[in-house]
Amino acid sequence: MSGISFTAIDFETANSHRGSACAVGLVKVRDGHIVDTASWLIKPPPGVDDFDPINVELHGIAEPDVQNAADWEMSLEGILQFVSEDPIVAFDAAYDASVMRKATEHQHLDLPAKDFYCALHLAEDHLTLPRHRLSDVLAALDLPPVERHEPRSHALACAQIVLAIAATRGLTTLAEIWEGPTTAVGKRRRGRRVRTDADPEAESPSATPGGPDAAEGRDEHGGPGEPDANLAVVVPDAVPHLIADGGGTAEAGTAEAGRVEAGTAEAGSADLLQLSRTEVERPDFERSDIDRIEPDATAKPRAAKRAFSTAAGLVLFALGVAAAVGLAYLTGLTIRYFAAGQAVTAALTLAAAAATMWAIWASITRGWHRLRPGN
Repeated sequence: MSGISFTAIDFETANSHRGSACAVGLVKVRDGHIVDTASWLIKPPPGVDDFDPINVELHGIAEPDVQNAADWEMSLEGILQFVSEDPIVAFDAAYDASVMRKATEHQHLDLPAKDFYCALHLAEDHLTLPRHRLSDVLAALDLPPVERHEPRSHALACAQIVLAIAATRGLTTLAEIWEGPTTAVGKRRRGRRVRTDADPEAESPSATPGGPDAAEGRDEHGGPGEPDANLAVVVPDAVPHLIADGGGTAEAGTAEAGRVEAGTAEAGSADLLQLSRTEVERPDFERSDIDRIEPDATAKPRAAKRAFSTAAGLVLFALGVAAAVGLAYLTGLTIRYFAAGQAVTAALTLAAAAATMWAIWASITRGWHRLRPGN
């Protein structure tokens, strides 16, 4: 198992929102051996930071426990430093990947691309069991059970499951264990890196003099110049595509296009603008003829129909609100009659309340249908 290296991860959440991460556990595997572990509490992102009693009962983490904990931004930085360039493995990769993605999106943070591999899918492929819960898989592989619902213990169990199945099946690399990632998070950066003073070996082959990217070395006047030392990413297709006028020719993407003078570029822009105008205008009509074209004869009926539909939708919404008020009144009457022992009267008011509920649903849904654009 000399080629098996990864980081196992497990998250706990404060509530049913996937972004409400409140704890994380990490286990690093190098060359088939567990070499490091880490875990810490996380203060969930604002807006999804309420603790559901069901979740608290499951993992034992309550709101007072995370008052002084690191927030998600700090925790994400710590997770990325621990993971480094490793692929990430989780017992339920889809769940843990969504926790990382949702928490990051909730706080509008950048998330680099990370591949997730699923230990649960691995167990389902190699172990014939009635159910593939974590405890069932650990028992089938003669691994120590997880005593409590704690993220480091679950991440450790996940790593042990992968190593045990790899040892049993004679798998020696991650590529042999999984054909590919189960899911992924984050965005891969687009563009080509060029050599900088701080990174002399990161030279892009396409950025050599005379190549397609020679135009990236222009100075502020459009002529050849030295590239900016702080420039680290070159956006693809940054070279302008010129349009030849008259009988001339100009090939997009050549080095000559990158060294065009500023005046020529302005002329090319004027030609492009003129071309776009020529394409838009209709050569078969004079401008005065176009001005005399009658508007669409169906425009007015359509506008009237739309206005009627909007008015009807608003009326239906108003009826729905009125029915909701009536439902509240009928519900109170039903409770009062049941308390007074008037079963027949209570049954009648209950039936009226049910009819009112249907009226609310019908009015609001039909009103929304009429208010939607295109209806």
